[in-house]
Amino acid sequence: MKALLAVLVLLLTGCATAPPSPTPEDAFRFGGISMPASGKVLETQYDRGIDSRYVVVLTLPVEDVPKLLEASNFAPGVMEDDRLVDGRRVVRKVTVEGTTVRLEMFTT
Repeated sequence: MKALLAVLVLLLTGCATAPPSPTPEDAFRFGGISMPASGKVLETQYDRGIDSRYVVVLTLPVEDVPKLLEASNFAPGVMEDDRLVDGRRVVRKVTVEGTTVRLEMFTT
């Protein structure tokens, strides 16, 4: 009986694979973000429950932040909005601290 349980545990452990890591491109597509070529992605996070959420942290020259916002269709002077992207409502928040930019995008 113990041997059977050990075999079942091994089989079930082998079936549980980690989901693939999110790519920045997935996150940008999800949030309708158009990143300038001068940006460099530092970290991408993804989690999903009832809703989906991406967080992308990147470095970007301060003078290119307005280009990011404009190319991503944010209204002038707006750092947080919600919009339809591929038929789903996505809330988008941009936080800037020096040259570090944090993008948080999630469905509701």
